[in-house]
Parts: sequence; structure tokens; C-alpha cells
Amino acid sequence: MEMSMFFFLFYSYTRKLFFRIFCGDSSFQKIKQKKRNSSMAINTDFCSSNSDTTSHCTACFYGPNCQFTTAYYSITSLEILFCSIESIPTSVILSILFLGSLCNVFSIATFCQSNTREIGSGIYRLWMSIIGQIGLMIVVSHLLFEKNQLIACYLFEYLRKAFHALYDSLTACIALERTMVIYQGITFNKIGSRRIAKLVIPILFLYHFISVLYEPFFRQIVDTSNRSWCTLKSYHYSLLNYESTRNIFHFIIPYMINLLFPILWIFTLTKQKCTLYQNVSTWINLQNVLYTYKHTIISSYILVLLNTPRFILTFSLTCIEHKWQNTAYITAYLLSLIPMMMNLFIFVLPSPKYRPVFIGLLQRLVRYRHRNEYDRA
Repeated sequence: MEMSMFFFLFYSYTRKLFFRIFCGDSSFQKIKQKKRNSSMAINTDFCSSNSDTTSHCTACFYGPNCQFTTAYYSITSLEILFCSIESIPTSVILSILFLGSLCNVFSIATFCQSNTREIGSGIYRLWMSIIGQIGLMIVVSHLLFEKNQLIACYLFEYLRKAFHALYDSLTACIALERTMVIYQGITFNKIGSRRIAKLVIPILFLYHFISVLYEPFFRQIVDTSNRSWCTLKSYHYSLLNYESTRNIFHFIIPYMINLLFPILWIFTLTKQKCTLYQNVSTWINLQNVLYTYKHTIISSYILVLLNTPRFILTFSLTCIEHKWQNTAYITAYLLSLIPMMMNLFIFVLPSPKYRPVFIGLLQRLVRYRHRNEYDRA
């Protein structure tokens, strides 16, 4: 109980501090008032090419119906993208879908091999590849069928949030298991690891989908002269606090685990080697650790690198007032989606264990194709 009260007070204080630093002293109170106000002011200039600022909305809200905000430490809708650009060419969207799907299919095929799932991390990576492909299809479908607001607003937004948070959580699971492997060494239980992974994954599925289950019930479609927009209804202040807290912890915790745990691995492994090889200098032992585990460290820091812009802008742009700020924020968010379609390059190709399995899979596919062509001849 005392710990819960401590985290609540810490969160409330930190949140108010961020608003006062980045949005001004009175912005937090303005946003609280905006949350309680069910009517939205109309601002038809913003989200069009002939305007740069929002002038008719309350502080930290913008859009044609003042429906967008980043004050909850995330984007309220993927439609925020169309406040920076009018449209995305269909050819570009389909190219991204093709390349991302190709990478994910190869990644799924690699982790479907039994020798890649000897411990729980292989199972996590398999499901990350599957979730990445589903998430890619959701985002692409949202962009392709954005005029069909009934599906995009009520279904795609809900699935986007759930699958993105689920993917981030699984990256943290891999880092946590790697830490257990390092500390337990040869006593690490592979069978137990697989059992834990098969238990954790369904729990995470249920948790993330239930945690955003309220989303479709608090959305509405508002028509303007140009198009329809997916907006959030005004709902209770405590629910908005929950939304902010959920967005922070679902993003920050996996990010910090992937950022800090590799440093812990390096320190622990170097210390172990220094104890085992006392005649070898610490610098040589450190180099050996970095060389041996470089693929694991690289994978974690690729995730960190692609999420760092979002990490910075999540707290520095809680109050967007200009179009360039919106462009920067949505660009950072789209960068954080790249791992969902690049599992092959993040987890398979850098690994000396998974890369030979992938190459063997390609060789079998080539032989199978040649055999079919020979049979037809």
C-alpha cells in the first residue's frame, strides 16, 4: 500500500513538473479544464498546408476539431500523421508492406525451427515476429483505408496500441531472460525457461488487450467539410490519468530495460572473466566480452536507438503548438514502429546461432525450387 501511494505521488509530481517546464505554468490547469469540457472548438486551418499554428484550441490540443494531443504521452490517433502531410502515395505504403512482410515471414520461418527455440528467448522472438507482422498490417491497413473511419477509428486504433505495447514488452522479456542466463550460467534451466515463456506470452496478451479495452467505447467520428476525423470523447479525469500512466510505463519500462541491462551484462561477464583469467588484463577481458556477445548487445541497442527519439519527444513535446512539432513527434513514433518489420535484421542476421539456420532455410528453398523445375522438365 505504501509503495502504491509512493508511485502515485511520484507520477503526479513528475507529470505536473513536465507540464510546467514544457507547456508553461498554467498549461496543466488548462489541460485539466479541457478534459472536463465536452465541447470542442473548431479550427479548420490547422492540419492543412496553409497554416502553421493552432489558434482556436485550448493549450496543448490541436487539429480541425482540437481532437489531437500528446499530453497523455502518446498519440491519440494515427490520424495525427495527416496534420503534417496530406497523403502518402499508395505505392510507398505497399512497398513498405511488401518489404516488412518479407522480413517477418523469413524471421517467423527461422524461429519455427526447433533448434532456435531451445530456450524461452526463441519463443519470444517467434511471437515478436508474428506480432510485428500483425502490427505492420494494422498500420498499413489504417493508412490505406483511412477513409473508412468506422473500422479505422474503433478497431485499428485499439489493435495498434495493444500490439505495439505487447511487442515492446516481449523485447523486455528477452533482455530479462538473457540476464538470467548470464547470472545462472550452466545451471540455467532451458526447459523451465520455455515453460515460463509459454506462460508469460498469454498473460501479456490478456494484459495488454484488457488494459486498452475501454478505447473503442470512448471514441467518436466527427465530420468536417473536408473529411471525417476519429476523436476521443471527453471522459473522466481519473481515466485520463490512467491513460497517461499506462502510456508512460508501457513505453518507459521496456526502453529502460533494453538500455540498462546490456551494461549490466558487460559488467557482470567482464567481472566473471577477470576472476577466471586473473593473468589477463581487464581491458582484454572486456574486449572478449564485447566480441562474444556483440550480437545480443547490438540487438538491444538497435531497439534503443529507434525508440530514443520517441523517448525524448514524449516528454519534451507534451504540448504541441506548431506543425513542425507534430511532424517531429509522428516521425519519432513511426521510427519506433520500424522494429516490428525488421526482426530479421535485428535478431536473426546478427546472431551466430540464428543466422546459419536462416541461411540453411534459404538453401532448402532454393533446392526445393530447383527440384520442382527439374521435375517439370
